Amino acid sequence: MKSWKKKCEPDWNLDVGDERTCPIVSSIRSLGFRVCRGARGGIVSNNLLERITRKKAHIGVIGQGYVGLPLALVFREAGFTVTGFDVDPAKVAAIGRGESFIRHIGAQRVADAVRSGEYTATADFDRLSRCDAVLICVPTPLGLHREPDNSFIHATAREIASRLRRDQLIVLESTTYPGTTDEEVLPILEKSGLHCPDDFLLAFSPEREDPGNEK
Repeated sequence: MKSWKKKCEPDWNLDVGDERTCPIVSSIRSLGFRVCRGARGGIVSNNLLERITRKKAHIGVIGQGYVGLPLALVFREAGFTVTGFDVDPAKVAAIGRGESFIRHIGAQRVADAVRSGEYTATADFDRLSRCDAVLICVPTPLGLHREPDNSFIHATAREIASRLRRDQLIVLESTTYPGTTDEEVLPILEKSGLHCPDDFLLAFSPEREDPGNEK
């Protein structure tokens, strides 16, 4: 087992929302860090926990589709400042106008979030460095032979790696197969010269959306 997966006994009392709807809380809890195993001790995780519990953490959500947009809105409504990232300028512009392109998300909800100043959408990935936690919510379509296509995850990880800084939490939300986080995403992120968990934290929190399911 890799050292960054090893756990210490957690003793936090987090009150920032239900773990079922807060992937940052559930991800940090799943890592089990109170004192980090890395050379810098528990500095990374403790700093993150303090900012999250005080709702001072800046949340970045990459992908503003059927998973990312609702998630960004939930974090904003919970009291966090949120930046939504997307490569589609038309989608970014629509959000800026307070419009919704997702059936079960009302336009008024988007407009209220934008008007509050606590939620903005952008195609400028240089703003990732401002975020304390970055959630990856990009598509993982099936290929011709119904094999998972992780190319969007890899491309997103490279975008993050080029801007990665210390004391950040990266959370993979996209649907994928076991091993993607530590065998594919982690090596890309560590090409930045930073290492997990000494410099940043990495976790997986599966999305809770079922596309196409009408029930």
